[in-house]
Amino acid sequence: MAKVQDAPSPEGDAEERRLIDRSAAGDQEAFRQLVLRYHRLVINVAFRALGEVALAEDVAQDVFIKVYKALPGYRHDKPFTHWLHRVAANAVTDALRRRRPIVSLDGMEQLPASREADPQDIATRHDMQRAVRDAIASLPSHYRDTIALQAFGELSYEEIAKTLDIPLGTVMSRLNGAKKLLRERLGALAHPDEEANTA
Repeated sequence: MAKVQDAPSPEGDAEERRLIDRSAAGDQEAFRQLVLRYHRLVINVAFRALGEVALAEDVAQDVFIKVYKALPGYRHDKPFTHWLHRVAANAVTDALRRRRPIVSLDGMEQLPASREADPQDIATRHDMQRAVRDAIASLPSHYRDTIALQAFGELSYEEIAKTLDIPLGTVMSRLNGAKKLLRERLGALAHPDEEANTA
């Protein structure tokens, strides 16, 4: 029988539950400890999406405000980290709609600007990044949430399935659907080599 690798220890799980319950009851110190425990995870998710520490910090602050407000309704039947990933993914997609992060379709990572780059190349790349950002933000929520958890939360298919409480096959289907929609909406931007070959 396969062993669950990421199962929390009973002691750690009990401590987390205590912090959550005390935070939900308004205990500021318990919530501060909860934030300290998960701050790095949330910052990493936001930084991968936005590529700037200041923006990642802003998103993390939004995430923990939302978490604090929603804690009284949190159910312990799902791991807290899965719930937190989902809140973070939603905050990231909101930030993507409001701001202009630098993202690429495949890696969704920050693209470094070259000092020697041609200004026209920089402008073209910036236009493509804006189009990618807008396309991601315009995806239906079930696609957007799934791709955000994979790309920004760095979750595996299995972790996404647990976080969204959907079957593994649905995760794979949604990711394929999201990528297909992005390619359709971006057209030649998603396949610049193909257009160059047909020109």
